[in-house]
Amino acid sequence: MVKVLVAQLAVVDGKPQVNIAKAVKIIMKYGDEVDFVVFPELWTTGYDREAIRKYAESVDDGWSVRVLSSLAREYGVNIISTVPLREGERIYDASLLITHEGISGIYRKIHLFRPYRENEIFTAGKDLGLFETKLGKVGIAICYDLRFPELFRALAMGGAEIIFVPASWGAPRSIQWRALLRGRAAENEVFLVGVNRVGRSNITKEEYSGDSSVYDPFGFEVVHLESTENATAVDIDLKRIAEVRKALPLWEDRRVDLYGLRTSWGIQDSR
Repeated sequence: MVKVLVAQLAVVDGKPQVNIAKAVKIIMKYGDEVDFVVFPELWTTGYDREAIRKYAESVDDGWSVRVLSSLAREYGVNIISTVPLREGERIYDASLLITHEGISGIYRKIHLFRPYRENEIFTAGKDLGLFETKLGKVGIAICYDLRFPELFRALAMGGAEIIFVPASWGAPRSIQWRALLRGRAAENEVFLVGVNRVGRSNITKEEYSGDSSVYDPFGFEVVHLESTENATAVDIDLKRIAEVRKALPLWEDRRVDLYGLRTSWGIQDSR
């Protein structure tokens, strides 16, 4: 059994000190009770471009990295933190997998959301987010990535049992958010954990309805949060994956002779 804390935050754009204070309180309250804590996309800065440039972090001396790494060690918890990551002259919208050993994985968002003009400030990543943990193999995708089913198929083919999706997904598209999370879970027979922000952004001019949700491998909703700031723990039984795949053997019924999928790290359509 894996226990995941879904931390749905009312992100304050351009106020990282306010946002990190919320995160610290959440981890101190729940950290020793759960295996993973997952925060929304760009939870430290929101979409304030000046703040993104000013507070973009490196893995060596990032201010939130230092704080969260310390808490991960203290509580023995895995933290998924999606922040602006600076590497040389480039800034990535990146999810950091922080464990008691430090940063164990980095996923740089590969699909940038042009309606928010993410492509003007961020560089697109080139690698998929697939990571080994002591609790099993996990995948990470970020927000707009959810609209690209090939990515999730590749993560599932790579052995991901849980795929985490931190997001800043606007309320006008919330019906798509929930439908796509459910679909990605059911079509790949894995667990999907979507964690969104709430509140209004004066930067993007949009409301965020939260709707953070967890779906099981059959596409059944395990938990759903409403439109308020909240942190909820959910138990994920990984044995459910084998049960679902036995009951509905879609992996065995795929026609890989008619369609194929390959990734840069060599996964092919073997059964």
